[in-house]
Amino acid sequence: MKTPPANPWDRLVTAARRAPADTRDVSAPSGFATRVSALAFASKEPSFSAVFARYTPRALCACGFVMLLAVTLNLGSALKTFEGEATAIDDPVAEWLDASS
Repeated sequence: MKTPPANPWDRLVTAARRAPADTRDVSAPSGFATRVSALAFASKEPSFSAVFARYTPRALCACGFVMLLAVTLNLGSALKTFEGEATAIDDPVAEWLDASS
């Protein structure tokens, strides 16, 4: 007489080998593949929120790249402009009045 295996996994495998084979019909119903492929390839217009959600990260990356490019290209001229003008920053009202007259 055989002794049962001590390992739970071995006991499960042994019980699965003794189980009767599954004889149920597992085929898909008639026309199932046609319906599934028709639904998959049906052309539905996506909603605005779906399009917005799809293109928002791309637009954000493009805007960030343009912003960094603009800052990089104009940083040198901006620093040269503000190097010796500490008085303009001290009194913005006077600068506005000078510019308006």
